[in-house]
Amino acid sequence: MKLKEIEITAITGEKQKLEFDYKGLANYIFSKTKDIGELELARELYKKGEIELDKGKAMALKSYIGEAFGAVVQEAIYPELDKVINQ
Repeated sequence: MKLKEIEITAITGEKQKLEFDYKGLANYIFSKTKDIGELELARELYKKGEIELDKGKAMALKSYIGEAFGAVVQEAIYPELDKVINQ
């Protein structure tokens, strides 16, 4: 999943591309996690701006995005994460 740029739905209903603060998310995960796997997830995300998702990584990302970002970002990213989680 690439996280350098996301597509959000603006208040007008129009789709807009938005540079996503993937390094900020990586730093957030890095500082909050107590899990070694999530620590590596944070490092990979920080270095590349994208990650290969499995169910565990998708669930972790969804949790951290829910804590650190507003609804407009959640609305843009959650559907992709849910696809992986619900496979």
